[in-house]
Amino acid sequence: MLPPLPRLRLLAFGPAHIVMAVAALLLVLFVYSAVQTGAQSYRLSESRRALETELTELRLQRAELEGLRTYLASEEYIEAVARQQFGLARPGEIAVTIEAPASAGPEYAPGQRWWEALFGR
Repeated sequence: MLPPLPRLRLLAFGPAHIVMAVAALLLVLFVYSAVQTGAQSYRLSESRRALETELTELRLQRAELEGLRTYLASEEYIEAVARQQFGLARPGEIAVTIEAPASAGPEYAPGQRWWEALFGR
């Protein structure tokens, strides 16, 4: 005769098991939320650092432009432009224009080597 088969026992889930399953699920959700929050915080801090660097560069550029604007509005610059571009002189000064003869040396084209212009190659 064959030995009797053992009885299969169904797993019984009691209230403690259900509470443990819900607690495990909540723990997983909490860890996921914490990781997402940390990743977002890191991305925001990187973005903030990049924006602060850009702001610093823009402030430097603005300071340079303010200095240039001040110089361009100065009497010194206006007088230099009047003398160089328009040939003007102050009262009591004599404006002299010197016309130099055309250059006898070789003319260089952009990208041309000096020896090519000199020896005609």
